[in-house]
Amino acid sequence: MPAFVYTARDGAGTAVNGTMTAETVQAVSQLLRAEGKYPTAIRPAEASSTEGQTAITARGIKISRNDVIGISQQLSIMIETGVTLTEALDCIAAQTESPPVKKLVEDLSRCVQGGSDFSAALARHPRSFPRLFIALMKASEKSGMMAKLLVRATNYLRDEQETLRRVKGAITYPGMMFGFAVLTTVFLLVFVLPRFTSIYAAKAAALPTPTKVLMAASDFVVSNWIGLVAGLGVVLISGFFYVRTEGGARVMHYLQLRTPLLGGMFRKLHLSRGLRMVGTMSNAGINLVDCVQTAHDLCSNTYYRDLWQHVGDEIQQGKQLSDPLFEHPRLVPRGVSQMLHSAEKSGKLGVVMEIVAGYSEQELKEKIAEMTRYIEPIMIVVMGLIIGGVALALLLPIFTISKVMAH
Repeated sequence: MPAFVYTARDGAGTAVNGTMTAETVQAVSQLLRAEGKYPTAIRPAEASSTEGQTAITARGIKISRNDVIGISQQLSIMIETGVTLTEALDCIAAQTESPPVKKLVEDLSRCVQGGSDFSAALARHPRSFPRLFIALMKASEKSGMMAKLLVRATNYLRDEQETLRRVKGAITYPGMMFGFAVLTTVFLLVFVLPRFTSIYAAKAAALPTPTKVLMAASDFVVSNWIGLVAGLGVVLISGFFYVRTEGGARVMHYLQLRTPLLGGMFRKLHLSRGLRMVGTMSNAGINLVDCVQTAHDLCSNTYYRDLWQHVGDEIQQGKQLSDPLFEHPRLVPRGVSQMLHSAEKSGKLGVVMEIVAGYSEQELKEKIAEMTRYIEPIMIVVMGLIIGGVALALLLPIFTISKVMAH
């Protein structure tokens, strides 16, 4: 009868390793479950845990968020039906057509078969799996509720992706409109207006002031286009590196939160993501300090990162989570802080945080829709003023010249 090496979790969530003889891998799995153990890896005793192992860089393998969601969803279904973790990973690796996904899942399977925790295997690929996902898997290893927490992690990733998609869409539309207006203006100044310059050259005295200003701007752009392009490139490159500094990031994030229309949207985005993160991890049984620390580490806005740092420091000093939130009414509405304060008294902080996060995300969707309604007519008016102003400045001399010739 063949021998198999297994890795499993007992009722307390402690990792156990051993060897067992049985006819098949399925038989070993059934025997372990009968003993109250949850198998995570089973392989023939003669199989090398390092067979086929490939080198993985320090930053791990990068796959898309959609692929991560797909892996998490498939794992939750297979584990819920009794498939071992390594069998599920091997099945996903065999079915996927994406080389990076296949390579990553195979690496996860090798690590788990070698006795590593699933969360440790995930941590080898920080560019693919966020810290919240890894923390939930670590909690599942202790609680034995991997399928349930995989579902929770999948829902979180899907909601986060949908929210970010909406925000990016709301920003992209006005950006494209503004870019089109700028390109149109440059086209008129560089290619259209010079053709009229020769026509109006002999009638300089009869030209109205708007046309003179526009012609001067056109001459300046045409004569100095190399310097203007180089200057624009220097400004963009300098700005790119500046916002990557601590001071530059703080300035950019300040403008992000204070810009009319966009400021309210970004405040709701960062608040809802932080609350959802803390609530999801808290409901999984993770220590509140670790939850807040993860929210701090994954927050992309300097001011909200400072907020979560302050919250974590206050909790460690024995205060409630809601206490420091009341001190930042511009970042956290007082109504939200009050609801969390009430939740702490009832002992349902994690549940309420997820509810409040869902409410904030709904408000964010409404804010995006409202902003789109305002930005669309504003951009149309701006484009109309720019293009209409240029066209009017080109046509005014025609009326002026015709009046001079009539006299």
